[in-house]
Amino acid sequence: MKRTLENNVNIQTKQVVKQFDNKEKFNVNTRGTWQKRNAEFIRYQEEVNEMTVNVTVKIEETGVKIIRKGDINMNLHFVEGEDTITLYEISGGRIPLTVRTHSILHFVLDDGGKLKVHYDLIQDEEKMGSYQYEIIYKETP
Repeated sequence: MKRTLENNVNIQTKQVVKQFDNKEKFNVNTRGTWQKRNAEFIRYQEEVNEMTVNVTVKIEETGVKIIRKGDINMNLHFVEGEDTITLYEISGGRIPLTVRTHSILHFVLDDGGKLKVHYDLIQDEEKMGSYQYEIIYKETP
């Protein structure tokens, strides 16, 4: 079924950040919207260090984009097995980062789906950390 309307969804995100010897996990339950056109768009808000950030996840055949706008601006572009470049914008300026995507797994159901992305962020040829991002989205009844 092809959808063009926005559907309200319950969203669960899980993020694992490994930097050097440190590993942190972040789990968030929230609500947002899901829209299917030529790509899938999932939109929600997240709180990062007491700052509100609008997040759009765009899922296409060719890859995935996670776009964060607000106090933090970042456009992560994931293409499995490839490196892409992004700019991490904070109040102090812009930092160019390389996004090295290891894997993208996307499972689709009629009323939602699940996306998992495993990637590294690299600055000036130095690995900043390994990251796992997972989002589960399901239509609200």
